[in-house]
Amino acid sequence: MNPNIIELLNMALGVASYAFVILFVFNILKVDYFNPIVKRFIAFYKPISKISIFSNQLYMIFIIASFLNFISLYLVYSSQYDEVSLGFIAIAETINTIFRIIFFALIGSVILSWVSPGNSHPFFQLVEEISSKALEPIRRFVPAFGGLDFSPLVALILIRQIEILLASFLRFII
Repeated sequence: MNPNIIELLNMALGVASYAFVILFVFNILKVDYFNPIVKRFIAFYKPISKISIFSNQLYMIFIIASFLNFISLYLVYSSQYDEVSLGFIAIAETINTIFRIIFFALIGSVILSWVSPGNSHPFFQLVEEISSKALEPIRRFVPAFGGLDFSPLVALILIRQIEILLASFLRFII
């Protein structure tokens, strides 16, 4: 197959996989479904949800994202790795992408709190909502000290440790 076509297909699969991972993050954190950005992602998924195998759509969204990652990896690395290894790599990459999206939402929320707190733009509201819902469990254990909230710092460290763990898992597989 033509290398340019494989690169283009690989990029399209990557974009579709990211879309499903973002939809997974929206569902797992239960963000505001009336946000116009979330509505577009739900409209994108609605036709696909009719062929769902599972009653819980979270499983289906995760499987679709992992499957798209698998196809992308298979197109590029099928001659070097077996399908089982590529499947584990696809699942690990999907999980890593979930944490990467939350990581950047946390950083974006911190920057927005300095630059433009309380902005009414739907994207900024979505970033703030993702970060606040991701920080909720950490805020139960890490109180604010003197008005400073250290929970984003703790969350960023935890996410980085999870990424390191996933990277070591991938090195073990490969």
